[in-house]
Amino acid sequence: MKALPNKYLISEMKALPNKFWHPSKCIALALTGAVSASFCGRPAAAQMRGTSQFPSGSGASGTSAGNASGPSNTAGFGVTRDISMPSLDAFKPDPIVLPPGGRDAIDSSIDKQLNSAEFAPGQDPASLNAIKADHLKLDKTGDSRTVSGTVQFSDTVPEQGPGVTVLNSLDEALVKSPRAAAIRSQLQISRASFADAATQPNVGLFFDRGPYAEQVRRIGPAFNWEPPWKLVFRMLAAKKLVDQAKTDLLAQLWTLRADVRRAYTEVVVAQETVETLNSLYDLARRLLEVSEKRFQAGDVPELDVLKARLATSQADVERQVGARRVIRAKQQLNIIMGRTPDRAITIPRLPAFIGIQDTTLDDAQKGQLLPDFTTAVPPLQVYIRKGLDQRLELQSIAQKQKLNQANLRTAYGNIVPNPQVGFGNSVSGNAPTGPKLSSIYVSLMIVTPVTNWNQGEIVRLKAQGKQLQYEMDGQKNLITQQISSAYNNVLAARQKLKQYQDHILNDSSEVARLARRSYEVGQADITATLQVQQANVQIRLQYLDAVRLYQDAFTELEQACGRPLEYG
Repeated sequence: MKALPNKYLISEMKALPNKFWHPSKCIALALTGAVSASFCGRPAAAQMRGTSQFPSGSGASGTSAGNASGPSNTAGFGVTRDISMPSLDAFKPDPIVLPPGGRDAIDSSIDKQLNSAEFAPGQDPASLNAIKADHLKLDKTGDSRTVSGTVQFSDTVPEQGPGVTVLNSLDEALVKSPRAAAIRSQLQISRASFADAATQPNVGLFFDRGPYAEQVRRIGPAFNWEPPWKLVFRMLAAKKLVDQAKTDLLAQLWTLRADVRRAYTEVVVAQETVETLNSLYDLARRLLEVSEKRFQAGDVPELDVLKARLATSQADVERQVGARRVIRAKQQLNIIMGRTPDRAITIPRLPAFIGIQDTTLDDAQKGQLLPDFTTAVPPLQVYIRKGLDQRLELQSIAQKQKLNQANLRTAYGNIVPNPQVGFGNSVSGNAPTGPKLSSIYVSLMIVTPVTNWNQGEIVRLKAQGKQLQYEMDGQKNLITQQISSAYNNVLAARQKLKQYQDHILNDSSEVARLARRSYEVGQADITATLQVQQANVQIRLQYLDAVRLYQDAFTELEQACGRPLEYG
């Protein structure tokens, strides 16, 4: 492509923030091999790959192809513009200060980057010097400085940030999930019992008419007077009923929390599984390339090529299925969190525990996805005490006991009947001669509790109180059993994960590498090599199953204790 005019170039540079387009910083960033920049006013992410050149002469500029030093998180690239920048003296840059050690320090830094990179099989190691020369060209005698770069625009903006942790997903689900909203809305139904408890008997109308024999007419209101303690007892019982309903709803939310954790674990395991299957595919493809080269050289029969091709096809199918499993798992997590199914979500990866890489767990992994072996597991009695103190089922039974006592007080208060009081106007003809009289009347009717003193309700509530006490003891026994079972499952899963992380994963990877290398040099046949590769993949899949088992056991222990274990 042609170099852009200086006028357009200067306008593009000024559109960037100062920290990106300042000439002295452009050179420092170009020396590292790759620069990722974000253009103001553009919705798409941008990646800038650049190389710095210091040619000798009086200002002649040269260009070289820049290579990205890291993988891109975008799905693809859009418009590509090659920009040849003019002399930086036009922008009046600050003096360039090289790091301690000067040119040798920069050479050493680039050598480390090149040595740590992976090259395709068969690449000539002698090309490293040429690649290094493309990244950096220094001339000690030259004063002219030019920079050449390539700007690539992508239409896909990857999700920023470290990703959604398991605690983030749990909090978001409890706040935004429609299931959580449906559970919380039931509390308003329970609070309707307050209005029911405050209900008073309606006022009646009394009318009595004897036009001929008695010549009497009485009319007036009739009230059912309720003793005030009955209202108090009903309100107290309604409060206990609402408290019990609130505890039951919390138990439902607690179950939803376990579902969210399981969905999150499914995403993590699916991600790691597809990465394992991708590794298997890459190894099979590499073996296919080696077998084809050896077949062309006459070292192996065509059967090796067919076996390698078959293994590559099978690995390709498996990784495609694994990719679909990741999409399904992420959609399920989005749905249970209250998001749209197709919303982008990033879940932190797990350490590979292979080689000499740093396997320190971060905050998103420690105590949530993988066990922290630097912290000892508390004894069983600690978790049993937590369960007996925090378990929502026990709190629900305790609320039922309080509600039963409130209902028993209400039953005793209802023994006293509600008297009916009436008053109004009374007119009498005073037969047979008169005179006609008009005055007020007052009536009172009281039911005597002789045969019915609410004894049936009282006996039932007393028996229910005893049953709730037995139910409390039985629930404590059940909780102790559940905690004991989950605790031992967690210990077994921790021990299994520790063995995998300490040496099994690393040993399996090393055996697979040596088997592949043995085939490349002709010391092993392809059948044995493929078997070793399959065994390596199976071990990694078994490790992911162990991660799932640990999460299931951890979730079971958390559910048995009745409180989040991440917070102690």
